[in-house]
Amino acid sequence: MLIRLPAVLGTATVLLGGFAIWSHQQANDLRETPATRNVALTDNARTSEIKGSVNDVVNTVFSYNHTDIAKTERAAKELLVGKAVQQYEVMFGLVRKSAPEQKLVLTTTVTDSAVKMLQGDRARLLVFADQRSTRGSDGKSSYAGAMLAVDAVWRSGKWRISNIDTFTGGTTPNP
Repeated sequence: MLIRLPAVLGTATVLLGGFAIWSHQQANDLRETPATRNVALTDNARTSEIKGSVNDVVNTVFSYNHTDIAKTERAAKELLVGKAVQQYEVMFGLVRKSAPEQKLVLTTTVTDSAVKMLQGDRARLLVFADQRSTRGSDGKSSYAGAMLAVDAVWRSGKWRISNIDTFTGGTTPNP
């Protein structure tokens, strides 16, 4: 009986040690989920900062005045990076083409936004905006709501938009 006791204790030690290692790994897996890495869920100040910055970018680059085309184009070059540059060119091609003829003024105002994901220097936001376009050629105004999902990256001390999803296949507001 005494001879069996060390064998039983040795086996129990190995089993308990294995269970401890397995439990530790399971606990780490629970702590290391995408949700726990998402700072948008835990850092209110940083989440608020990104919302404000991205809202300003959207208001700026999606507003257009036929009398100062260069202002919008400069802002787009500074505040858009990566895939968003080409997406913006496609979306605003029609506006740019018709703006001088129609004397178009397009004003975008973000009404609400939410940070879906914020990890390090990357973020994903859902943005709701009101858009008002006024044609000086006939004095008509139109209003539309817009919903965008944007990816933002922190580059050179600013949040910049790197991807734009309009949920409409890449078209922009009515000119």
